[in-house]
Amino acid sequence: MLILKFRSVRTIFAVAFTVLLMSFSHAHAEVSIAVVDIDKVLVESSAAKSIQRQISAKRKAFLDEVKTAEEKLRADQKKLEQKRGELSKEALLKKVQDFERQRLSARNTIQEKKGKLDAMYVKAMNTLTKSIYEVCTKIAAEDKIDLIITRQNIVVGSMSLDITKAVMERLNKKLPKLSLGKK
Repeated sequence: MLILKFRSVRTIFAVAFTVLLMSFSHAHAEVSIAVVDIDKVLVESSAAKSIQRQISAKRKAFLDEVKTAEEKLRADQKKLEQKRGELSKEALLKKVQDFERQRLSARNTIQEKKGKLDAMYVKAMNTLTKSIYEVCTKIAAEDKIDLIITRQNIVVGSMSLDITKAVMERLNKKLPKLSLGKK
């Protein structure tokens, strides 16, 4: 699900930027074109690496929390099975119902935390994508580039058109790291 949201954001970015710059190109006889490798910037920029480090740390903490919750539930289930012969049917039924409520509560908590983690990632990547767009817009204005397209949309092209390095450098200065925020 995250991948679909992320790709759609990238597609919207590419289409919006292309339409914006194409509107400027009609006024000129010559069109100045540049290429940027968005995927590379989204993986190798300082902010992207910062996001990945934070996500990895939060994911590890989340998995540790899940493991602890599972171990507690297993221990509670084992205790319940040991008391099976000692309790009346009504008392046993009440204990089983309590256990199921605990299990359901733990599952809901885990799903909620996973959803928050996913939402933080998407928000951070959207912020990063917006910053890339802003950097590209500034470079286009300064260098009088009419059209910037993504490398993924090119079959053949000259490497001299590639502005990925400039985009990466400016983005790293503008946004050296990006905080995911709180859980």
